[in-house]
Amino acid sequence: MSLPQKLKTLRAEHNMTQAELGRQINVARATIAGYETRNRQPSYEKLTAIAETFQVSVDYLLDSTDEPIVLHSMPEAERMLDRQIFQVYRTLSLAEKEDAYEYLCFLKQREQKH
Repeated sequence: MSLPQKLKTLRAEHNMTQAELGRQINVARATIAGYETRNRQPSYEKLTAIAETFQVSVDYLLDSTDEPIVLHSMPEAERMLDRQIFQVYRTLSLAEKEDAYEYLCFLKQREQKH
């Protein structure tokens, strides 16, 4: 399913009009219509706002998978920390990203042993 199809489906599941979604993410109804007809592409900020509104991941919106990664079960403090981590991560060099990945794998293994 494509982004336009997913957006229409999510709105329907949440009984939300294009105008209501537009108000939620601070764009005009016509902009939402453009997203749904492939005439417009949402910016990163708007894509993130859409994901937060429907409590799904940006990956779900952009990926061809039909299974949403639901975020509503994650506490707000944890979602905030995830966003902060990703903001810092995007600024790292490739070598630093590789180091960060290795450290995360180490933490995961350490947790599994306990």
